[in-house]
Parts: sequence; structure tokens; C-alpha cells
Amino acid sequence: MIPFTHQKKFAKGYCGSRIVAHEGGTGKTVCACLWLHDGRDDDAIVICPKRVVKKWQKALKDWGTKAEVVTPDEFKKMEKREVSALVVDEADEFAAPLFVGDGSARSKVLYNFVKDYNPDILLLSATPVRSTPWNLHTILCYAGIYIPWKEFRAEFFELRYPEERGFGYLQHPSWLPKRDWRTKIREWEERYCDIVLLQDCVNELPPIISESIEVKTPEFIITEDDYGFHARHKWEQQNKAKEIIAKGRQFRKVLVVAQYTEQIEDLAEKLSKDKPTFVVHGKTKDQEAELQAATVAEDCYLIVQASIGAGFDGNTFSCIVFASMSYAVRDFVQMMFRVRRIHDLHPVYQVFIFGGECDHAVYENVQLGKDFVPSEWDRKIGFIEKERSAYKVG
Repeated sequence: MIPFTHQKKFAKGYCGSRIVAHEGGTGKTVCACLWLHDGRDDDAIVICPKRVVKKWQKALKDWGTKAEVVTPDEFKKMEKREVSALVVDEADEFAAPLFVGDGSARSKVLYNFVKDYNPDILLLSATPVRSTPWNLHTILCYAGIYIPWKEFRAEFFELRYPEERGFGYLQHPSWLPKRDWRTKIREWEERYCDIVLLQDCVNELPPIISESIEVKTPEFIITEDDYGFHARHKWEQQNKAKEIIAKGRQFRKVLVVAQYTEQIEDLAEKLSKDKPTFVVHGKTKDQEAELQAATVAEDCYLIVQASIGAGFDGNTFSCIVFASMSYAVRDFVQMMFRVRRIHDLHPVYQVFIFGGECDHAVYENVQLGKDFVPSEWDRKIGFIEKERSAYKVG
């Protein structure tokens, strides 16, 4: 196995940024294996999502590197000790704000471990910012870059009041992200992260061919207690299986992305009548086994919940269908990375199926690079006020 040019520096005593924000599909796992191999793997720990534990164990073995591989839950429970090195895969999953709000147990455990033992650390994430500037602030803390949180807040947030025009939905004064925070945060990422793009690693990057499909959805019938965005968005997920099956006739293997568990179960029932169908969502007991079975299958559908787009290789799929999308741009970006891996690049056929205005709203906000907050969108277009008069109440 020969490392790519951008990976070779990790085999030469790499001592650059601790935050490896290489684009998905560029081989961050190999970078970490080579980094560990450089005298850091005597008693090293790799923290990674449960669904990719075996993948990490195989990669470490293939590159002749030793390390204990644990899931985030196992890391929380294990007796803490000094280690020779620490690798955190999908570090953005540990990026809940540390100093504002309640934070998360996962983030606090990692922060205390880093603070107490100061390990040599490598943080891997193609998307270090999930939905708020605080994500990057937290990851910077893990990397040993401590910026006073009030200074950081002043840089990216502004205090808004309920009496201000457009902010009447606030119940009390609140610190909200500035309008230009996404532009500013990119500057900070470039300053503190090691960034590598897939297009910089290969001579020619195969194209992504996109198609949009509109399907008819029955008139939305609401009740007094079920008239918000989620109810409408779920309603729009009808009548999409037929279009997916049509793509299944064009492509042997189709990766299907869906947001809602009920939708996933419905699609699984319908698609399985056409060809073998594998399903991965939050309730799937052995996600890794299901993903592996889909990987080796010659002809199949793989339905994956929109929020579970990180950590697995989907390069055997050349068609990806977004039956419905997550509200977070991070989830969309991560899912697209699955079918574009540096060791097996090929053209990708990308399909978006729209069942109504909610599908379009999610898509448009993701394309703008904005995480989607349905409660705010409801208010901005007056959805709650319009519902009772604009639609039938059944």
C-alpha cells in the first residue's frame, strides 16, 4: 500500500495542526494510522463510531499500527489513564458547546480527559462545524487552542432582544449567530485546521450528475394538534418508492437517503419486492454488518437515515437518491462523501425527489449552506398562523 501525497507527511513525524479537516473520501483513516505508527502507538486509543470499529481495526492492522479502538460510549465508561496518543474520529460528534448551555456528557468527558492528561491528539472531521460556531470552539479546546469563550462569542454572536423587529419569537434576550458567521468561521478553519480537498488529491475528479424529480402528493389534511412543519414534511414523503425503483432499473446498486424512520420502514417494504434491500437507521442493531452486506451485494438498495452519513464507505454505489433530507447541511455533505472515496472514484448520479414545498425548503437551505431550523422557518413564513385557514382540518 502506497500513501497518497497528502498522507505521506503523516509518516514523517507530522507535527502540524491537530485538527485534520480533510474532505470526506480523502483517506483520513490512513493519515491517522501513519501518524500513530510514528512512535505513538505503544498505548494509543482510537475513538470512533460503533459502526466503523471493525473498519478501524482492519486499517490499523493493514498499516502495521497498534491502538485500542473504542466507541464513544466505551470511552465514557473506561477507566481514564495516560495514553501515548489519542485519535478522535468524527470529532464533530464531540463538538457540543462546552461553556454555554448544558453541553453534552460526551464532550465533557473528552474535554476533562484532554485537560487532565494532555495527550498527543489527532482530531479527524470533514465537517468540524455542524451547526453553530461553538462546534469549532470546542474542537479547538481539544486541540489545545483555548480562546476565552466570551471573546469567541463576541466574534460570532450578537445579543438580540424580543422587542427587535424580526425577533419577536424570542422569550428573552438571546445571543444569536451573526449573519456572516459562516464566512468568518471558514477563515478560522483555514487558520487552525489542516484542510485537504478531494480535487487536490487526484488528477481528475469524476463528475456528479444531478437530477430532480417532482412527485404528486395528496392534499394535506391536518388536525388541531398536528399542523406544523414536521407533519407536512412527513406527509410529502408519499409516492416516492416508484421513482426509486425506476432508478433501481437503471443502476444495479442504489443508495437511498431518508429522514424519517417511518418513511424508511415503508420504503424498505416496497423496495424489497424489487431487489435485496438493506436498512440502516438509529434502531438498527448491527449497522456495520448491514453496511458490509450491502457493500458486497451485486444488486441492491441500501436505505440509510439522513443523519447517519458519516464513517462508512459507499463507493460501490454509483447512484444516490435523496428521498428526503436532513435539516443539517453537515448530514448532506457527509452522505455525498460516502460515494466518493479516493481509492475508488467514479461518476456519481445524484437524484433529489420532491413531494412539496417542505422538501424544497430543506433542499434550498442545505444548498445555501445553512442548517435548517424548522421551528424558525415555521415562524418566518407564518406557517403556524396560515395553517388553520389554508388547509382542511380533519
